[in-house]
Amino acid sequence: MIPVFNRQDYIGPAIESVLSQTYTNFELIVHDDASTDRSFSVILQYHDPRLRIIHTNKNHGMLGGWNYLLKKARGEYVKQMGSDDLLRPDCIAKEVKALQDNPGFALVTCQRVVISESGKQVNTFQFSDHTEIVSGLSHAHWILTDLRENKIGEPCATMFRRSVIAHAGMFDPQFSQFADFEYWIRILQFGDLLYLHDPLCSFRMHPGSNTTKAIRDGRFISEIYRLISKYYKDPNFVKTFSLTSTDYHHVLRQKTLDTFKNIKDLLFHAEFSQSTRYFSRLIRALTIGSWQRKV
Repeated sequence: MIPVFNRQDYIGPAIESVLSQTYTNFELIVHDDASTDRSFSVILQYHDPRLRIIHTNKNHGMLGGWNYLLKKARGEYVKQMGSDDLLRPDCIAKEVKALQDNPGFALVTCQRVVISESGKQVNTFQFSDHTEIVSGLSHAHWILTDLRENKIGEPCATMFRRSVIAHAGMFDPQFSQFADFEYWIRILQFGDLLYLHDPLCSFRMHPGSNTTKAIRDGRFISEIYRLISKYYKDPNFVKTFSLTSTDYHHVLRQKTLDTFKNIKDLLFHAEFSQSTRYFSRLIRALTIGSWQRKV
C-alpha cells in the first residue's frame, strides 16, 4: 500500500517496482490523498488488475493517510512503502515466505539501500551483518532503553500480518518522524522479528522527504520525549517490556545529552538557526513533560 501526496516525480517508479514483483498474488492499494500536483494523473496511467486506486479530495495528513490505508487492507500480510521508495523484484516473495514459514514471527525486515533524489545509492542501512531471528520483546526492550537507532527500518523494509492490527492498533498520530519506529515496538509484543540480510528495498532521501524535514526542524526531539513518556508512564507497557526506573532515568539522561551534543555540533558548523530550533524543542519537551514516572 502506498499513500501519495504531491509525489508526481516518484510515484511512477514506486508503482512499477511493486507491479514488477516476482510474487504476484497481492493487491496494491495506491491512495492519492488530495495531491495538488500531477500525482493522480500519473497514477491513472497504470492499469493492472492487482492495482486498486483511491482518491480523496481532503488530505488526511501523513499518519491519517497511513491509518486510512490500514483500514483498507484485505490481504493476509501488510507491506507499506513511501511514494518515493522502491522495492527489489523479489522483495515481497522473500518476506511473504518468511512469514508463511514461521508463524511465530510478528515482523520481518530487511537491509535497505538509501538513494538520493536522482536514485543514486548513497548508503546502506542494516539491522545486523547476517540474517537473524530476534526475540520481539527483547528487541523492543532494547529499543526503549536505547532510543538511538531504528535498526528495523522504514515501512518499505518491513512486512507484518494483518491480524496483528487488531491487537497493536493503528499508527499513533502524536508521532511523525517516529511513527513507524513506535509502531514496530507495539507489533513486537506479539511475536519475534526476522531480519533478512539482503537489500530488498530502496529508501529515498530528498529535500521534500519527511525524514529530511524532521532533521531540519528538529521535530524528532519533541517526539522522542513523547515516546519516553508514552511507554514509561503506562503500567501495561512497563510490565510488557520489563522496563525499570533505572532504565527510565538512563534513557532520559542519555537522550538529553545526545540532544545537547547535536546542538553543540550545529553551533560548531555555524548552523545557528537550526541549533536554536533544536534547543527550543528540547526546553519545551523538558518543560511540558511531567517526568515523574509511574511505577
